[in-house]
Amino acid sequence: DVMKSDFVRTIEETKAAEAQAEKDHLAFMTESGKSLATAEEAQSQRKAQLEDAEEKFEEAESNLDEQSGILRSSLKELLELKPACIDTGMSYEDRVALREEEIAALKKALCILGKFAEYGPEGAADGC
Repeated sequence: DVMKSDFVRTIEETKAAEAQAEKDHLAFMTESGKSLATAEEAQSQRKAQLEDAEEKFEEAESNLDEQSGILRSSLKELLELKPACIDTGMSYEDRVALREEEIAALKKALCILGKFAEYGPEGAADGC
């Protein structure tokens, strides 16, 4: 009788332990599934960010190449134009004299136009 009660008790404890193990296993699987789903979502987001960053990098690199080409051509043009601005074949004094002559001619033209507006064609050149 004692042995029978021991067997019954052992069977009941085993069934209870199996039921508890089944609950624990189910809880573990649920938690693992959630964790795995979270990890997969995070991975897909990181992959999307990586693809976006690579696309932006390629676009920026292309833009850099384009802008570098524009810069090179601008520098080349500048170097080609520089001698025309510096080497005019005239001394500084000659350039100053020409500039002063041009300013005087412009002032005379302005005076003539002012007189024309004031006195008409007859008084246009008088006094300038």
